[in-house]
Amino acid sequence: MNFTYIRNTICFCISTLLGNLSQDSSFRQAYEAREKALMDEAAGIAHARNEGLKEGLQKGKEEGIEEGKMQLIRGMYKNGMAIEDIAKFTKLSVEEIQNILQA
Repeated sequence: MNFTYIRNTICFCISTLLGNLSQDSSFRQAYEAREKALMDEAAGIAHARNEGLKEGLQKGKEEGIEEGKMQLIRGMYKNGMAIEDIAKFTKLSVEEIQNILQA
């Protein structure tokens, strides 16, 4: 036997088997259910990824604002502003200002 004949025979058998399976409604329903489950899983992963990105961006934004506030406090102090005045402008306690300046 030659290779081409064997390959063609195998392809024909597989094609026949798949044709028969596609005619079987229970097989088709199981296949469609599996496809739906895979699509639902992919959609869930995409949604979770988007939510994670949103949370990450929000956290980064908040950290950036906080860092900017600390730089402003340090700058005010370096330019001679009293800690009490800095506390009034930033609405932080004197103790919080001192902690920021010591960090």
